[in-house]
Amino acid sequence: MTNTPKRTHTNGSRPASARAAQRPGSHRVRIVVADHQTIDRRGIVGLLATQHDFEVVGEAATIEEAMRVCAALRPDLLLLTLHVGLEGERPPIPAIRSVLPSLRILALSERGHDACLVLNPPGHHLLKQTDVKPRCLSATDCLTLAISQGAAGTLRRDADPDELFEAVRAVASGATWHAPGTALPGPANGTEAGLSERELEVAALIADGFSNKEISTALKISEPTVKKHVGHILDKLGLEDRLQAGLFVARNPLTLRRT
Repeated sequence: MTNTPKRTHTNGSRPASARAAQRPGSHRVRIVVADHQTIDRRGIVGLLATQHDFEVVGEAATIEEAMRVCAALRPDLLLLTLHVGLEGERPPIPAIRSVLPSLRILALSERGHDACLVLNPPGHHLLKQTDVKPRCLSATDCLTLAISQGAAGTLRRDADPDELFEAVRAVASGATWHAPGTALPGPANGTEAGLSERELEVAALIADGFSNKEISTALKISEPTVKKHVGHILDKLGLEDRLQAGLFVARNPLTLRRT
């Protein structure tokens, strides 16, 4: 069994305020738990209830409900599982922060590390006993996205309860707390990679499986122009062909960000 990497903390192993939160008589951390699965949500609430310095003041099954509850109760922290849905196309964390910008959010992944299809694509296990390397070694999972969207803390579904408690105390105290591997800088966004607006559009359509002819029709540009843009995308991202480009962009959606 391999040793789990040490999680990252902006203030060292644990901030003084987080240590103080564990002493009897100190301020209780007021928490809202958002998870669309009732059994899972109640299980998290039950775990948090074992800690004398925690108080679960509200629960929510949807993002809209979580925003209403947090706006009314003003908790110290929202514990948000990332499979909670939101009506419309806007990601949950930006939607919450647009209404409650100062709310501290601890994001919990839908799956553990080994069950994450982004971190462990289906084909990777077939290559472990060969000398063939995966085509795309880089990947941006849901927790890395959560960090980029403003989550103060991230935790994987397979974390130990003690890690959950430590994360809650750290985030509520004003520190950041991230699961191993998620506090590292992700792939450069499109602007940093030097991609133009048009190249970002072409890259997005490649990731959606569009052919050059289909991209030409969708963007109302000639097919030779599409091929030129594809060549520029490959050069700027250091890739060999449009298959690699589509795979890279699909697994690293931050590449499509303008800034």
